[in-house]
This record gives sequence, structure tokens and C-alpha cells, in this order.
Amino acid sequence: MSTAISNAGPPLEYQSSPERIDGATVNIPLDSLEELYPDIQRFTAMALKFSYHPGSPSEPRVLLIERNGKNSSWGNTWEPGGGTPDKEDPTIIHSAARESGEETQIWPERFAKDAITCSFYHEDRKTGDIVLMRTLGFIIIDNEKTMAQRVWSSEMQQPIGQSSVEISDEHLDHCWFTEDEVRSAALYVKGTPPGPFAMILAKKDMVLLAFELFRQSQGQNVPPSFDIVR
Repeated sequence: MSTAISNAGPPLEYQSSPERIDGATVNIPLDSLEELYPDIQRFTAMALKFSYHPGSPSEPRVLLIERNGKNSSWGNTWEPGGGTPDKEDPTIIHSAARESGEETQIWPERFAKDAITCSFYHEDRKTGDIVLMRTLGFIIIDNEKTMAQRVWSSEMQQPIGQSSVEISDEHLDHCWFTEDEVRSAALYVKGTPPGPFAMILAKKDMVLLAFELFRQSQGQNVPPSFDIVR
């Protein structure tokens, strides 16, 4: 029996406010995660990578990738690397690490202890059912330096500069955005073609909270973290 919500269910505009959580609480088998959040029909993982541009070495930037609109929901919107857990993933944390590697060739070895979560409704593209999703986001602790070379041009309304990561075929482009740029991103509206830089509300809010957590961690010599055990 399907646990999806009918089309007459809650509005798609609904979302919970993103919140900080201890990553250790979700470093558990996927079936235990489902028990921890019994109302959730679908989980997704998110890996957030921060770096700096040589022209502004004190201003952190987050890596976002542009979704291919042909075969995915929220087409042509921007987001961190991430996706749905595979059955083979030991935990949602491993899902985030795997998705980061597959989508950007950045393979995390450690994540910050502070993680982020948010839930929202989503219409399944295949069935039309509305499901309650929960995204769990994890901030990558540098295991290798990736320079933020490709950045956003407000004048041209597109990324400019040399590529610094290798994205998958599921995505069209990548760019390293500042916090102010993320804050100014247009919101995705279903049925309306997105502008050059649009995000869905839940992911935009999660990225903004990640900026706050990342800045706080920069004052610590060794930020609390946990290793990805493969």
C-alpha cells in the first residue's frame, strides 16, 4: 500500500524550517533512519562543499550544480550535489559522499559533525503523487583543496571562469556562489521557466544555514567531524 499523499493533500509550498542537527544521530542504517522519521516517504542526501576564489580569499563560496531539465524534477535549478540513497549505502552519510563523488568527482573523507535537515512536499514525476521528503545535508571537511575558480557574473547572468570540478551528465554547469548570491537566487515556481539562477526554497534555506555553520567552524582549529568509513 502506497504511503504517498493524494493530489488533494497538503500544498507543495509547505516546508519545515531547516535546522541544525548532530550528524551522529543520523549516522545509522537506512532502515533505522526510517524509524527515526516515520512520517517521511522519501529521503535525499546533500553534500555541501565550500572553498575560496583567489580574488576574494576571505569570502567563502559554496559549490552548486545546475540540474538538467530534461529528465529530472526542478529542471535548470541550482543545488549542492546530492540525491536519493542507494540500498547498498550503509547510511545516509555514505549516500551524501557517494553522490558528491558521482556528480562532482569530489570524494569526501570527512563531514562536519553539525548537519542540516529540512522536510518538504514533492510531486513525484512518474506517479503524480505528493510525497513528504526529508533532505539531510552534510558539510564536507576538506580532504583536498578545490579552488573556487568558476564564479557567477551578475552582469552576464551566467558562470564565468575555468572549470574546477567535473560534473556528471545529470547536470549542465557548476558555479561557486557567495552567500549574498545565494540569498538573491530566484525561487523556483512549478510550471514557470526558471531564470538563470533559481533554487527551490527548501534547498536555498538549507544552503544559507550551511554558510552560517561553515563560518562558525572556521574559528576552530579542528572542527568536530566524523570520517566516512568505506
